Amino acid sequence: MNESNCVIHLHGALCEPDGMILTTGDYVRHYANDRDAANDPEKENRVLTFLEYLFAHRTALFIGYGLEELEILEYIILKARFTEGLRDEVRHYLLQGFFSHEQHLMRGLKRYYLECGIELLPFSRDQKNWDQLLDVLEHLSQALQAKTPLALEEFHDMEELLDD
Repeated sequence: MNESNCVIHLHGALCEPDGMILTTGDYVRHYANDRDAANDPEKENRVLTFLEYLFAHRTALFIGYGLEELEILEYIILKARFTEGLRDEVRHYLLQGFFSHEQHLMRGLKRYYLECGIELLPFSRDQKNWDQLLDVLEHLSQALQAKTPLALEEFHDMEELLDD
């Protein structure tokens, strides 16, 4: 996660279709049980452990998420926000397309996600529908150059490793 341009395909990638999370059953298996399962490494859900760490210590940009997936992740995000030492500023973003007739929905979701520590980054689907996402991602890649992790984040990571 300390590499620049790090992309995590949490629910799989098209190049490996067998590993994709597509059905409700896939989601249930992927997020099954509590994160630490009473400190039993054999029962620990490493996906949830990873997500808790990610949301507490890194900036995340969600792309291609629907409301269904975020319901699953909400509890982790909210749990991470109450973790000691977590900053109060928004560090997670959701890139989501809306049609112009969905303005009220978009504004409501913007407020809702902000309560979860996620800033909604809406884009218009009126002209190109989901194909607009490609243009938005291209624009973001030009405007936001990836940087190496902050020295403070690296220091915090080393401190945690030493404490463990």
